[in-house]
Amino acid sequence: MKLYRVVRAILPKKYFEWLRKNLTYASLEIEEDKFASLVFFYSLIFSILVFTILQLTFKELWYFSLLSFLLIFAIPHLLLIMIGDKNGEFAENILPDALQLIAANIRSGLTPDKALLFSARPEFGILEKEIKLAAKKAIAGQSLEDSLLLISEKIKSRIVERTIKLIVEGMRKGGEIANLLEQTSEDIREIKNLKKEISAQVGMYAIFILISVGIAAPLLFSFSSYLVQTMYNIGSKITVSETQAYTTIGSLKLGLANVSPSFIQTYSFLMLIITSVFASMIIGILQNGKEKAGLKYIPLLIFLNISIFFLAQIFLSQIIGFISPSVSLK
Repeated sequence: MKLYRVVRAILPKKYFEWLRKNLTYASLEIEEDKFASLVFFYSLIFSILVFTILQLTFKELWYFSLLSFLLIFAIPHLLLIMIGDKNGEFAENILPDALQLIAANIRSGLTPDKALLFSARPEFGILEKEIKLAAKKAIAGQSLEDSLLLISEKIKSRIVERTIKLIVEGMRKGGEIANLLEQTSEDIREIKNLKKEISAQVGMYAIFILISVGIAAPLLFSFSSYLVQTMYNIGSKITVSETQAYTTIGSLKLGLANVSPSFIQTYSFLMLIITSVFASMIIGILQNGKEKAGLKYIPLLIFLNISIFFLAQIFLSQIIGFISPSVSLK
């Protein structure tokens, strides 16, 4: 279709290569051109709608339409990465059981290709499909080593990839397959247990980052934004002569504000979003050793930050308005 060709002409080739690979990891049977076109045009329509609304309300915030386009365009890709990582994590957890089953079938007298085929169980999920496909290719005449290597190409997992390569290397050097599979299975279980212990030990650091970024940061930004808004309102009611840079009220020296409250608020929003993204990546590194593992926390942190920011401002306006008498400046 013409729309697909237009999108392919706009977006770089490396993007489509990346998209094709991640669609495979996520087990989604959709062409990369169609996926990219749908995401691009939905994002464009939504950003035009946001731009129209902003033109009718807050014209100075027109750039939020560009941010909305980038956000809507990024969300499906983040979900795609998360699905691929989830499939890879599931394959890592089920791989030791699959290797044990293949080894048991080989010890029972089956040939390696048939042992591989009979080991494809529905409870193995994504691994069942890849094991069955590799077994069918091996039975059809392709070498068992090359068939096994196909499993790691469609599963996003370093452990799966390195395990398959280790097994293939052992088979090529004449090792006993059943013993090799059983020993590899035990090694994978030990690695998974070690990762769980490390994740538990650094859990307090992740909690500290979550509290500081998700609670403390929006409170501080809200207080500073409210302070600037208050000083701006006071300064707008003060007449400062041209020969003075400030006016005096008691022991206070007040001058004209050079920074508008809207700028401070916009700056606060951007900083909260940026810190949420980087904090989520750090939490992902602490928990799973991968930045992408923290992508699932980004929407939660952003929602938490914005909610606390506005709630704190409402609380301050109500409390300070209640306990502070109104001051008339002359």
